[in-house]
Amino acid sequence: MNGELRENKDKIRARILALIESEYESDAAFERAIGLNDKTVNNWRRGRSASFMSMLPKLSEVFRVSITELMNIPLSSENAELSEDEMHLLALYRRARPLPIAMREALATTLETTVKLYIDAYSEVKMNEKKRAPRAKKQ
Repeated sequence: MNGELRENKDKIRARILALIESEYESDAAFERAIGLNDKTVNNWRRGRSASFMSMLPKLSEVFRVSITELMNIPLSSENAELSEDEMHLLALYRRARPLPIAMREALATTLETTVKLYIDAYSEVKMNEKKRAPRAKKQ
């Protein structure tokens, strides 16, 4: 197997195992929750099986993340253009993954509403500054 391909699979495996550890009390609880045979995760941990690769769509759904995020692939080439502030906000939002869907949706709505309020307030300030600016006299 190509070394780079093996390294990518190892990274994906580590990502999936970390999600299992963060969201389930045990490997067995995860296996029961999604209907896997006993010892499946143990085989993933030991590198005996890479069946998780064929399960990426299902795992993506279970962990409420995109497949690209699950594979730890940048969302697009736009990521290279994200500022540090944008990356920080994205990282904060991703930390909310363990929250129930309804709470994540509320968080997204709150963030969207807050950003709109700031933009509207800033626009109003700028408009008022223009109105107050002295105008050049016509000759």
